[in-house]
Amino acid sequence: MSGNTSRSLETIDSILSDEQYTITEGTLCLVRGTLACLGVAANIVNVKTFMAMGLKDAMTICFLSLSLSDLGYLLTVICRAASFAFMTAESLSQFCVWFPVEPYGVYIYFGHAGRIPYIMSNITTTFLAVVRCLCVAKPLLFKNMFGKRITLIVLTVSVTFSVVSYLPVLVYMGMTSQNVPGSNVTRPTLWISPKREEVKDVVWAMRDAFVPFASQVIILICLLVLTSRLRSAYIFRQKLTIRGLVPERPKSTDRLESGSGVLCTEIKGLGGKDLQVVQQVVLISVVYVFCNTPTILVNFAGVIEPQFSIEKLYKNLYLTVTGVKHLCQTINASFNIFIYSRYNSKYRKTLLSN
Repeated sequence: MSGNTSRSLETIDSILSDEQYTITEGTLCLVRGTLACLGVAANIVNVKTFMAMGLKDAMTICFLSLSLSDLGYLLTVICRAASFAFMTAESLSQFCVWFPVEPYGVYIYFGHAGRIPYIMSNITTTFLAVVRCLCVAKPLLFKNMFGKRITLIVLTVSVTFSVVSYLPVLVYMGMTSQNVPGSNVTRPTLWISPKREEVKDVVWAMRDAFVPFASQVIILICLLVLTSRLRSAYIFRQKLTIRGLVPERPKSTDRLESGSGVLCTEIKGLGGKDLQVVQQVVLISVVYVFCNTPTILVNFAGVIEPQFSIEKLYKNLYLTVTGVKHLCQTINASFNIFIYSRYNSKYRKTLLSN
């Protein structure tokens, strides 16, 4: 592929001009980069706290895995924000200012690399929602099924799938030494194989389109079940309160808070701590559904309007909407720390003690 670094801003769009796109994406990059920096700090705190809690139970392992994948995704967001700023600086200076590595190449490459940890977060969140849903709906059937061993197997498979399924796209692109236009200088510049688009189309259909949509549907179903059970539990406890009775707290309460080997619990009649365990997963799932919705809409828009694509008529509009999608994904990856702090007493206690 040509090493012309101005290619990223040389587009034709009947709705959004190049200048409008550059301003909009620059603003989005600034917001995403700022949020990502906060999110990186928050997820580092999450990782350290979960490690300090000890990886003795399945839920802590899941939350640690989610924090690590969110951290990886946010690091790619920061790299993209910085590279877009450098790319804009080159363009505005008419390439009187240029950098040792092509910013556009870094911007594109990390955009694709970020799909790996993002899909890992998708799968982990879906797993948490499904397990909690099954254990709440049928606790006697599933309460001993989802221990550390099953959790580690699922997470290992999700990591393998996320990496292997996207590796073909990354293999057909990279940074190679090429001449800087108008000079005798060479620098690492984005290279894309002609075969990449064919591979990318297959990967997109199999993974980037199917996985977010499937996870969205599954989590929505789980949310319906969980919120229904939470409502039933609330009504149950209200009735007991009116009658002057105190519901007996099951023995599983302390184990769930301090390190249960399983992810299951029965919802009806539980004490406040056990309800908080379910509420924690529900809130994480709600945030995920909200932030994942733009991804679903962008995918559907591309199917309905073929010109809504990166190499078609509405390229600038597509890239701008994609920037908004990435902003939502950044929000999703950045603020779970508040949910953990509010609804996980052991996390809160460990965090304050450290």
